[in-house]
Amino acid sequence: MSGHTPFLPRQTLYGAIVVAAALIALGSFVDYPLSSALYDASNPFALFFAAYGAIPAPLGCVAAGTLLVCGRDRKHTVRGIAQSVGGILLLLVGTGLVCFLPAVYLPVSPVLLAAAGVVLCLVTILLTRRLAKGADRAVILRVALAILLVILCELAVVNLIKVCWGRPRMRLVASHPEAYFFPWWQRGTALKESLLAAGVASDEFKSFPSAHTANAATMLLLGLVPCLKPRLLPYRKALVAFGFAWTAVVALSRILLGAHYLTDTAVGFLIGFLSVYLICGALFRRNRGV
Repeated sequence: MSGHTPFLPRQTLYGAIVVAAALIALGSFVDYPLSSALYDASNPFALFFAAYGAIPAPLGCVAAGTLLVCGRDRKHTVRGIAQSVGGILLLLVGTGLVCFLPAVYLPVSPVLLAAAGVVLCLVTILLTRRLAKGADRAVILRVALAILLVILCELAVVNLIKVCWGRPRMRLVASHPEAYFFPWWQRGTALKESLLAAGVASDEFKSFPSAHTANAATMLLLGLVPCLKPRLLPYRKALVAFGFAWTAVVALSRILLGAHYLTDTAVGFLIGFLSVYLICGALFRRNRGV
């Protein structure tokens, strides 16, 4: 392969695009009947993944922050302090999201959920430090940059489309007499304006695309682990496969809750996957020893 071989094989790119395109095509015909058949707002499986399905993104912030601190420049004081401060800020933001976001979705004690979040973050910090131990400082910082850029990219793209598109969620269509289904290619602006005026929350018009699914797709960043520990390279396929499996489960849970349609999750996956593929492909090329 050439020096421009991407972080994931090109066959993975083609496969992901084909699968996403097939799901979008299928959803163009079955979005509403499929969601109607699967809709279960109290499904415990779906509620759990509503709370924790998107957790790869905030935990990614925790990992990136840890890497920035571990890989800080110890020769240049100012640069090292700046990297440490940036890393600590990422740690605080990521930990806050992991600790408090699940309470939005789960009817469980917020204190218990926060404690679970602290444990998850501590485990992430310890594992990341262990992976970074002995790794080249430039590689450590590049991995941190890749994680941060992927998360920022997928969040920016997803939320920009969400705001512009205004597609009503399935749960709104199922519960509000004036709401009705919109196919993914049609913007729901007129309905959105009338129902917002009637007091419906703006979040109910953020169905397309699925942010949970895009955030879940950042689990594919586990494929960067061998960059820090080359001896783990034989496990890269397994790590990436776990990322795909996690994303699929989260996508299903969003349909079950009526938060998204099949096409919403397919596009969310595609945005998350392409963010990982393109950014990591640009930062980690074979001629850089990865």
